[in-house]
Amino acid sequence: MKLKMFTLDGATIIETNAVTQFSPDSANGGNYTKIETLGDDGAISSVVVKHDFHQVTQALANAWSMEEKAVRHA
Repeated sequence: MKLKMFTLDGATIIETNAVTQFSPDSANGGNYTKIETLGDDGAISSVVVKHDFHQVTQALANAWSMEEKAVRHA
C-alpha cells in the first residue's frame, strides 16, 4: 500500500511494504519521523516526514492490517 506523507520539502509517497525501519528523528527534536525503505535494487533510502512517531506507527499499522486482510480474503 502507498501512503502519502509530508516531508520538509513537500509530499512523498511511501510504499509500506518497503519500510525497513522507522524512528523518531532526534535531529528535529523528535517531532518528525525518519523512515528507511528498501528499494527494488536493494538500495536503502531514508526520508524525514513531518509526522510524529505515533502518527507514522498508526498509519503503517493500519496499512499493514489492510494488506493482511486482503491477502487472507484473496
